[in-house]
Amino acid sequence: MFRTIRDIESKISTNNRKDTTYIHPVASQEKIAKLIAAYSNGNGGDIILGIKDNGMTLSIKRFAFNLNLESILDLLDGEVKIEYNRFTFEDNNLFYISIDKSDELVKVNNIPYKINKDGDVEELKIKKVFISYAHKESDLVNILEGELKKSENIKITRDINVTAYRDSLDEFMKTIRDHDFVVSVVSNAYIKSLNCMYEIMHLMQDKNYQEKLFFIIVNKDDLDYYDEKNRYDGFEAKIYDFRERVNYLTYWRDKKAELDQIIKEAALPPELMVNLAVEMRKLNSVIPPMDDFINLLSDKVGRSFKEMYKDNFKEIVDTINQ
Repeated sequence: MFRTIRDIESKISTNNRKDTTYIHPVASQEKIAKLIAAYSNGNGGDIILGIKDNGMTLSIKRFAFNLNLESILDLLDGEVKIEYNRFTFEDNNLFYISIDKSDELVKVNNIPYKINKDGDVEELKIKKVFISYAHKESDLVNILEGELKKSENIKITRDINVTAYRDSLDEFMKTIRDHDFVVSVVSNAYIKSLNCMYEIMHLMQDKNYQEKLFFIIVNKDDLDYYDEKNRYDGFEAKIYDFRERVNYLTYWRDKKAELDQIIKEAALPPELMVNLAVEMRKLNSVIPPMDDFINLLSDKVGRSFKEMYKDNFKEIVDTINQ
């Protein structure tokens, strides 16, 4: 919402500096463009020209320099919402620009900006977050993505095309290293997905990424967050009961035995075994660390989706923004 001239006059009269920048005597076009971008990327704000601010008091001067607003707007990448006008306050000619929050990230020279806690403009660091999940949990991930995107500095990647890389660990890890954090949405389907487990097991071997991993553990209380047509039995990650944890270990042991038997009975020539060999290599890399992974999940590393959603995923957002 834009401020009116009366709102602007009230700010001046009360020495209000909240979401407000006072300028006198002059400012470059680039500085004003960065201010507009920064307020657009936050909750909006106002630029008032012709007021000198020494940090303690405001001195009413006058707006005297030539302001080419069209040239300033040309410096901005992204659609901005602004209103501006001249006005007279205590017989002095002043000028204000009122900026509303933008629907998209606004940049100057391809760099986004924000207003820091001291009221100064600084570069907005974009944090890239990769969401790892089984497709059956897409409804939960839609909600998670929507909440994380409320932070202007968080860029989400999901369904990243790593299929071609999974046969090359080096290439696969390069795609993940492009991200600052990884959020793993752990469900029953996730733990039983070879591709998901192959992905997360290798990621956890990198100490730098271990510190950047978040686990959301899907449990029975999260059913309401699925679209009714997408609900399925046994969706929750059963990691808190010893027997259930053993069941996951035996599931993967049996998968390997099944694949071994298929390969033995097929007796195919080597040139027809390429894809099966890749699957076997994945299984062989997943099974040894599976027990440690399940224990890690059960050791209160992750919280339920419902718990995190009620808190607007604050734990994840705050860590990302540190």
